[in-house]
Order: sequence, then structure tokens, then C-alpha cells
Amino acid sequence: MSLLETLTEQGRIWTARHWQQTVIPAVSSQYAKLDEYLPGHGWPIGAITEVLFCSTGQGELRLLLPALAQLSQQDDRWQLWLNPPFIPCAPSLTNWGFNTQRVILAQTHNANDSCHCLEKSLQTNGCQAVVAWLGKFDKALMRRLQLAAESAHVPVFLLRSSKFEHQPSVAALRLLMGEHGRIDILKRRAGWPVSNIELNLPLHGNKGN
Repeated sequence: MSLLETLTEQGRIWTARHWQQTVIPAVSSQYAKLDEYLPGHGWPIGAITEVLFCSTGQGELRLLLPALAQLSQQDDRWQLWLNPPFIPCAPSLTNWGFNTQRVILAQTHNANDSCHCLEKSLQTNGCQAVVAWLGKFDKALMRRLQLAAESAHVPVFLLRSSKFEHQPSVAALRLLMGEHGRIDILKRRAGWPVSNIELNLPLHGNKGN
């Protein structure tokens, strides 16, 4: 197989009329309407997904929880949650079907420490998924994290302020959260950006659409 064919199969090079044929490992977001627009029909595995939001609590975690809850029940490895802005409510997570015994919470103080923590966690092969709330994070650190995600072959989710929307990113998938469950796909492998995907993001664990 040629290099071009290999890159095309991995979704790194694509043609507009063939993007749906690209094989991209993914785990369903559990939102059928969103999965329709995601190559692989879900969150990419072995890659970074970046979720940008205007204010904490806008629905960024509810967007991820259905998939994270499913992973917590299917995989006996850990989920690392790095720098959450609040202490997660265990009963609320349980209502989502989440196995809270599979979660490790960690806090770091700067971007370098965050990258080091994430890299080491991924290198141990002990994580089923990684979720990190990050601020400023330069391209070199992002590349290191992407390589670690590829090696670990797990989904990595970065939750960041929308002020970083125009910052270059190596993330395979970038989403911008709007009001009332509106989602814009800013970047996706093997596909064009998509605007105004309207989702029902439930408050209490029953999956939306």
C-alpha cells in the first residue's frame, strides 16, 4: 500500500466524495444526530477531541457523559479527569449510568505539568479515556499529547474556552458549543466543517438525540 493510500485510509488525506468511506476508529457519542456528522460515527479513538465552550456548565460535560458512562461500564481501566473546575457529583454521575469507581481526579498547576500528567497516564495503558480541562496549551505540547493518544489508542477529550477557537490545533475533531445545545463542528478528519447541529443535552442522565 502506498503512503497516499495509507494516509487516506487513516483519514489524514481525503476526497470530498469519499469521506464517508474512510475507516476511522471511534466510540459512539450516544447522540445519533451528532454521530451522523462524525467520521467513524463517534468520538475518535487514538486522537484528540477538543470541545470549546463560552462558559463552564454550558453542557460540555453532558455532551461527553453518555459515551464516558458507557466506557466506564465496558472497560475496567481508569478514566482520568484532569483539572475539573468542580468536584463531580457522584450521585449525578451514577444517574448517567457511570461507574464512579473507574474515575481518577487530578489537578495540575501549569500547561507543562498537565501535558506530563496526561502523557504518563496514557503511556501506562491504564486509561480507557482521558478528559482534561485546559487553558493555554501551545502547539508543541498539543503534538506531544496527540502522539500519546495515538499510542494509547484511547479517546482524549480537551475541554477549553472558546477564546481558543482560532488557535491552530492538531486535534482530530474540534467542536464549538453554542446556546441551547447547538454544536458547530469546526474541524473533523475526512470532512468539512458543519454548523448548527441542534442536540437535546439532558440534565439528568437520559440520553438526548
